[in-house]
Amino acid sequence: MKSLTSVRTARLVASLIAILGMFFFAAERVLVKVCVMAKDGVQMGLNRYSNSFTGRFAAENFSDDKKLLDVLRQANELFPIAEKVSLALFIICLILFIVAAFGIAFPKQFCHVLVAVKLLKWQDGIVLQDMKLSGTPSEGPSVSDKLKELCGKIAAVAKKVQPKYWIFIGCSLVFVLVLVFGVRGCSAPSVFGGSQAVTDDLNGQTLYYIQAQKSFFAKTNKVGGPKSLQMPDSLVSDYFTYRITGGKFTATLNKNVKDCPAGTRWSVSAATKGIFTLDLVLYRAAPKDTNCVFISPNFKNLGRK
Repeated sequence: MKSLTSVRTARLVASLIAILGMFFFAAERVLVKVCVMAKDGVQMGLNRYSNSFTGRFAAENFSDDKKLLDVLRQANELFPIAEKVSLALFIICLILFIVAAFGIAFPKQFCHVLVAVKLLKWQDGIVLQDMKLSGTPSEGPSVSDKLKELCGKIAAVAKKVQPKYWIFIGCSLVFVLVLVFGVRGCSAPSVFGGSQAVTDDLNGQTLYYIQAQKSFFAKTNKVGGPKSLQMPDSLVSDYFTYRITGGKFTATLNKNVKDCPAGTRWSVSAATKGIFTLDLVLYRAAPKDTNCVFISPNFKNLGRK
């Protein structure tokens, strides 16, 4: 049976540190995924209650909807805290990975560092964990003196480390940063909490206008304006500015979404045709910029069924 030498002890400790780093990284990934899904759902709910007539009416007149709106607002306030926790977990796992990489690559130097910070101790030429439990209290140096002594030992060990080891540490730091930030970047939500939220906002408001216009025409054989449709003539959401002028509905993008520029406009124009029998005609106009098609690729068919 092989004995637990100082090198093997150092690599064992480094491996345990790496496993701990993996645990923090997995927790950070799960937290990010959950936040992305929850944020989309909460944002859709808030848009529903804030930006549509039926949503505002329900929130003002039904107790269940009032409670649900309060829950959505409280959940929305927790997302900044969750993002800070996620960042903290990411930084912790990054530090642990760097320490583990150094310990595995340079076990002898890692042993000296662990002994200097009193996480391990020398015993018969072998580095062992200090398993002493707290015994009887005795007078000793103050906490500040211990910290100064510890900092002095760490500085002394750092001076003994050869330049090639510092180069390795720097390269490891750059590698882990690129690797982990790359993973975070690939899995991060797109602007505004995901392009799906932008699509749902546009399609939801447009469909509401189309249905309101159809209902009003079925009763009066006329095209309705904002008052007749019981809709605001102007409404600003997180993504769009909506306006109803006469029988025309327009949605203007407030900010750039990926490659789709701010100011891009979608519109629906309502008109009647016929002499003895009137029919309602809805002209849907999508932007010609191909960079904006992804927001609502089926815009020209909204409300046709």
